[in-house]
Amino acid sequence: MTTIAKVMAGFALLLSPVAHPVSAQAPEEKNAPVTVRDGIFTIAQAERGATVFAGACKGCHQPEQFIGAGFIDAWSGQTADAPFEVIRTKMPEDNPSSLKRSEYAAVLAYLFRLNGLPAGDTDLPNLLRKLKLIRIEVVPETEERP
Repeated sequence: MTTIAKVMAGFALLLSPVAHPVSAQAPEEKNAPVTVRDGIFTIAQAERGATVFAGACKGCHQPEQFIGAGFIDAWSGQTADAPFEVIRTKMPEDNPSSLKRSEYAAVLAYLFRLNGLPAGDTDLPNLLRKLKLIRIEVVPETEERP
């Protein structure tokens, strides 16, 4: 296995929801009807995320790594705080938690956009209590992706 393949495999494991289970939600949060399919980020925020990704992430990662089964499908059924916290506490690998919370939220919005999720009128929040209200769902193949 090449060094690049080992790094890629390690990062895939790092982002695996099995390695990072989501904590139980508070009772009032269980009934929240918001999902990633409800337009939970703005196009402008996703564009900011693309810029942050290009500067802080692209040295080690390619956007294609985070599309489809390798990302959204792996997090399906969890809430948005789970990938946010993994990214925030583990990346960039050489300086974890060094970005602003708003930049981590923008990167997550960018990754959601890469996966064809619809944009809305409000930025993806960067507070865990708000991210826990957003359920990650797979976009059915029968639906058109943007």
